[in-house]
Amino acid sequence: MASRLSAAVLLAATLGLGVAAPAFAAPATVAAFDPDKDGTIDLKEAQAAAAKQFDVLDPDKDGTLDAKELNGRLTAAELKAADPDSDGTLDKKEYLAVVAARFKAADPDAEGTIDAKELASPAGASLATLLQ
Repeated sequence: MASRLSAAVLLAATLGLGVAAPAFAAPATVAAFDPDKDGTIDLKEAQAAAAKQFDVLDPDKDGTLDAKELNGRLTAAELKAADPDSDGTLDKKEYLAVVAARFKAADPDAEGTIDAKELASPAGASLATLLQ
């Protein structure tokens, strides 16, 4: 029951930001993206997780993600805004730039790390959609 409630909260939070959460997304936890086990996620850890996820999302291994491969992680407007060459896809550098922007939004105290409370916020949930 709690798991379904958490999934519903994550979905509501991401939809509230205009981001459609992938249907398979489970609630994110700091531990999932915290290899140094300090209880927080820094930008380097977030980008490392996102880089791995990018590779998973790129089954054709062409080095880019289109809207279908992004599977709802970005709205059409967000994809367009994050695509400076207007080719309809994001390369890894462009994807990581979106991660950096979402990380900054999820870090309101600007201390350079995201804790469990910040990850559970709507901005944190939006970041998590790119990491998992």
